[in-house]
Amino acid sequence: MAAGGKKALISKNGTVQFYLDIQELMKLYQAYLGKNKSWLFKKAPRRSDLRVYEAVFHFNLYAYLDEFLRPRKGRVIPEFPTGNGKIDLIIHYGDKTYGIELKSFTDRAGYLEALDKAAQYGKQLQLAEIYLVTFVEGIDEKTRETYEADFHHPQTQVKVKPIILQTGPV
Repeated sequence: MAAGGKKALISKNGTVQFYLDIQELMKLYQAYLGKNKSWLFKKAPRRSDLRVYEAVFHFNLYAYLDEFLRPRKGRVIPEFPTGNGKIDLIIHYGDKTYGIELKSFTDRAGYLEALDKAAQYGKQLQLAEIYLVTFVEGIDEKTRETYEADFHHPQTQVKVKPIILQTGPV
């Protein structure tokens, strides 16, 4: 694997094409959060239950990805319209497009709804796979394994690849 969440793929004609490993890129972001969240979200706007608003995490991840990808000729587009809603982030890197739907975890029903929504966005964008990044205050490894299992949406045939990002203490 090349540094920084991208991989090299050598095609049949011998050319090297780089593509992003979104899951590895999110691991880098998780490490960044772990190192910096004490000051990153110290003055962030909060809901009545004192949790940071979902939009704060969205913007922070967008800014991180944009700063990471811009020097590598990648492009991050926030709030991309898809027809009946908007996917949160579209990444263009090389000749590939990646879709990322972002959610804050509320409960299992909301998570299942987010999986369905992400698959619908993937279909509208004509992507075979799409990522659902879910922000959660805390999570144990067994629960993480359950929620990060790939989901093959039967109606759209889109593979949703969930990623959990922990925002609270590790």
